[in-house]
Parts: sequence; C-alpha cells; structure tokens
Amino acid sequence: MNNKKTILITGGAGFIGSHLCDYFVNQGHRVICVDSFFSGKKENVQHLLDNKNFVLIKHNIIYPLKYKFATVDEIYHLACPASPVQYQFDPILTMRTSVDGTINILNLARKYNAKVLYTSTSEIYGDPLEHPQNERYFGNVDPLGKRACYDEGKRSAECLCKDYNIQFGLDVRIARLFNVYGPRMMFNDGRVISNFILQALVGEDITVHGNGQQSRSFMYIDDLLISLEKMMAVPREKIGIGPINLGNPDERTVLSLAEDIKKLAISNSEIVFFDYEKVPERLGDPQRRCPNIEKAKNVFGWEPKIDFNFGLEKTIDDFKTRLNNKTKILIFIPGYLPFSGPAEQAIREITDRMIAYDFDVITCRFKSDVAIQEKIGRTNIYRIGWGRKFDKYFMLILAIVQALKLHRQNNYVVAWGVMASYGSLAALFFSLFSRVAVLVSLYEDKIDYASFRRRLYIPLYKFIFRKAHRLQLVADLTEQQLAWLEDDKNLSSVDLDKGWEYVTKKTREEFQNLEILSSRL
Repeated sequence: MNNKKTILITGGAGFIGSHLCDYFVNQGHRVICVDSFFSGKKENVQHLLDNKNFVLIKHNIIYPLKYKFATVDEIYHLACPASPVQYQFDPILTMRTSVDGTINILNLARKYNAKVLYTSTSEIYGDPLEHPQNERYFGNVDPLGKRACYDEGKRSAECLCKDYNIQFGLDVRIARLFNVYGPRMMFNDGRVISNFILQALVGEDITVHGNGQQSRSFMYIDDLLISLEKMMAVPREKIGIGPINLGNPDERTVLSLAEDIKKLAISNSEIVFFDYEKVPERLGDPQRRCPNIEKAKNVFGWEPKIDFNFGLEKTIDDFKTRLNNKTKILIFIPGYLPFSGPAEQAIREITDRMIAYDFDVITCRFKSDVAIQEKIGRTNIYRIGWGRKFDKYFMLILAIVQALKLHRQNNYVVAWGVMASYGSLAALFFSLFSRVAVLVSLYEDKIDYASFRRRLYIPLYKFIFRKAHRLQLVADLTEQQLAWLEDDKNLSSVDLDKGWEYVTKKTREEFQNLEILSSRL
C-alpha cells in the first residue's frame, strides 16, 4: 500500500492492544508491539509472530525504549494495567507506568516526530457528580482511595501529554475510554462483563455488588478500533489534544447486565448480591458511568454501531472456546487419591469447585498396584516413585523431572505446593527452573498462633515460608487469630469455618494474583 505506516503500540499484547495490532497489520501497516506481559499475554499476538509486518518487543515502558527504529509514524499508547485486579496488585508499578512510562513514550515520539494517541480512561471522572460525563467535567476522584493509583496515574499522564504539546509542540491526542468489551478479555480480571460471563458459563453464582442499580455503558471492541483510527487521522489543527470521550452512551444497570448474560449464556447460575462493605476492593466504584460523545461525533463523525447483544454473544462464544483450553495449575502433594487425609480432602474439595481451571497433580505412588497415571474428573494425576513407602524421600528429584516435562507441554503459570513438606519443596525448586509463581497452602485444625510462628525457625519451614510467593493458612481460626495473621503481608489466612465455597473463592483469588506475578518472574 502506498500510505504504509510504521505504528508502535504499547500494551500491544493486552485485550485492546492485540485487537489494534490485528487491525493495522490487516491493513498492511508495519506494527511494533511493545508489552511487558504484566497484564498482556503473548498468546494474544501469537498468530502475528510470523507476519513480516509485525514486530514484538518485550519491554517495560517505565524504562526508556532504546531500540533503534528506521521510522515511527504513529504511537498508540495503551500500556497500563486496566482492571482492578491488575492495577491494585502493584499500585506503585501502575502509577509508574502512567507517569514514567508516558514520559518515556512522549520522549520517543519527539525523537521520531511521531503522532501520539494516549488512551486515558473514564475513571478520571471518578464517582461523577455530573451525568452523563462530558470532557469539560473535572471529575470527583479520591486521591487516597484504592483506585487512586490508576485514576490519578491517568490524570497525571493527561497532564504530561498536555505539557509536551505546549512545551515541545508534540502532536498528541487524548482519548478517554469508557467500558470496552469483547473477545480476549482476561478471565477473573475484576471487570463486570468478564466476571459475569465466566460465572455464568461455569455455573457459579453471578455476584452483583450492591443492589445492582449502579449503571455502566459498554462499547464493543470493533467500535473502539474504528474510533481510534479516526481520531488519529483528524488534522492537528482541528482536534488539538482533546480530550475526547470514546464509549457507547447506551446506559444499562449492572443487574440488567447480569440478567442478559445469564440468558445469552443459557446458564442456570443464580444472581446473588453482595454488600460493598464485604468486598473492600470494590469500594470507590462509581455509581453511574455514561459518556457524552457529542465531541467525537462533531470532530470526526464517529459513533458506535455494534448492537450490545451481538457483541455480547461474540464475547460469550470466545469465552466458551477458551474454557475448552483452561489455565492449568500444577499441584505438588506427597500423597493423593486413593490415599486421603485432611490435606488431600481439601484439594479434592477445592478442585471440584474451581471449574475455571484444570489441574495436574504430581504425587507419590506409595503402592505398586496404584496406576502411574490416571484422570479423575478434570484432574490428571501423575504418580512418581516405585510404589514403596520411601517414595516421598525421592520426591524432590523425581517430581521436578516430571514437572519440567509437563511444563513443556502445558506452560504452567502457577504451581501449588500443599503443606510444608516434600511437595512444597519440589514446587519451589521447580519454580527456580521454570519461573512459575508458587502458592503454598497449609491445612490445619485449631492452631496456636505462637506455635505456628515458632515453626518459622525450623529450617525446612523457614525455607518454604520464605521462598513461597504466597503462603495460605486454612484453619479453624478465631477472630483474634485472623487479626494477628492479617499483619503478615505474605500470608493470607482463611477461616475454614466459613465452608469450602469460601475457601475455594479465596484460593482462586490467590491464583489470579499469582498469574499476574508469573509474568514478572
């Protein structure tokens, strides 16, 4: 094509970024995708790696990008963890991505005289006192709230874009994105559409926070791609720096969204309600969110076209396809079925309930008449050893060999060591070779906190507790013990008295955090 451009996309392996890479590669442009894989995934752009017009660079933009390019015509700056689960996981990194990362990208644009489109967010409006929100509204943001690393980071980045425009004459445009949905959204990312779809498809309760009357507006990914291209193409003298809202003004309640997803997914899930006070990570959620898009209509003649239910069906179909290739968790445990003690029973209870994952278990054989390999439900069991009582003493070596072999096939992102024993040791040594994050779970009866803390000085316990990326204690706990344990930042305590559904939920949250952590190891 005669007008072929070189387009750099930061965050290009994320949900939105990967679709944007597809969009421009399909037009024949040369695309440079930059991503640290903190929240993006390589598999989102795997299909582009053999395309001569596509280049993938693994890089964290909080550091300057020192690659030498022949030319860069346009930069779409999307890089930043965008869901609550992601950006609250490492709030300082989130803020640095918005501030340091944006400075680095704006400096890069100056070197190549490139146009920049910065994707800001509707979250800069906070919990709005004005509805719908137009670009002149300054917002209502809590600078010390749980969401502040994202909200204030984006507001700071907008300021940087404005100042680079004024001080250096840089051609930069600011787009404020409202809720976007579509294929490739992450499972369990804290966004309402992805959470509801996943819950509906796996038969879990669809959890609505508050009374469900809070409102959102949702734009399908294809509408966004067109709007971004149009916004970049507008002459500089006509658009200035913006900002311009990009979203769908079709406002709907969260409860109606849950009902629509349940219907389209043909799900038997129940819709249940949770008080905000019981879900502290949701505190600060805006009660209403809807864009005024008159400016986008007037400046470059854009408005969304895709029907909400059509987009929702496409997204649900994508989730169904990916659920057939679920993320696998690799479990290390000295003994497992048919042998059954408290820890083994706990693993069985949790894995049976956690339908969004599949599990591989490496365990000792112990008896010669037990199969070396078998599948029970969704769990594959791999038994090591010679079928003797001393098998566990060789677990450290045999389990690592087996795990590395399986890892080449399944590309695990989380390993799970059960109890502070040979299994957890094997999981931790496996992590050294594979860079997979490790959860160690301890299942106890009534505990004495002082006695538990003394275990930290026993060499085996000391090594396991210090090397595990996350340590989980599941026990019958008093309120005082829960309070004590909450002081330990690396330890999550789970009250077994609340039942296995609760234990499963808390364990799934650990997996979600460790999936993010694995991308940084």
